[in-house]
Amino acid sequence: MRTYRTLDQLIQERLSDPERRAQYLDIAVEDYVENGDEAELLLSIRQVVQADIGFAKLSETTGLSRESLYKTLSGKGNPKLKTLKEILSALGYSLYIKKQSA
Repeated sequence: MRTYRTLDQLIQERLSDPERRAQYLDIAVEDYVENGDEAELLLSIRQVVQADIGFAKLSETTGLSRESLYKTLSGKGNPKLKTLKEILSALGYSLYIKKQSA
């Protein structure tokens, strides 16, 4: 009998490698810059959290409740910049602003 996996399971398998997680986030950020879809970016960060440290550890590291983190990264969340910075920092990433070239 054939075993089927969900899309989430397939994504989690692919993101088990730290290098792939970094590439995935890079692409998600590029897509966000191009199309402005915040929900897509937040869901991508959620996938990385699940594949990397998980929500319990993220909650411990950031001091934010798991419920708050689930809501923030639900795709319907509207996180403050500080919250997003804390989440990315817990994953080993930094958030910075770069001046566009003219």
